[in-house]
Amino acid sequence: MSVVLLVISFIAIVAYEAPDIIRERQWGELALFIALVLLGFTISLLQAIGMPVPNPVKGIESLTERIARLFR
Repeated sequence: MSVVLLVISFIAIVAYEAPDIIRERQWGELALFIALVLLGFTISLLQAIGMPVPNPVKGIESLTERIARLFR
């Protein structure tokens, strides 16, 4: 049931946002919007079906440590 609600929610988001972006011919913004929606849908779907989702904090910590080493 949660997967169906998830799909309906994402379809509603795309149906609400995409026509204005297309009408204004903002193709770059449309590409970014589609990429973010697909990423959000994938992560949400994995969580809804009980699959483990990697924690983004570890990647952020690794990146910030590397940046911090540049300034030492």
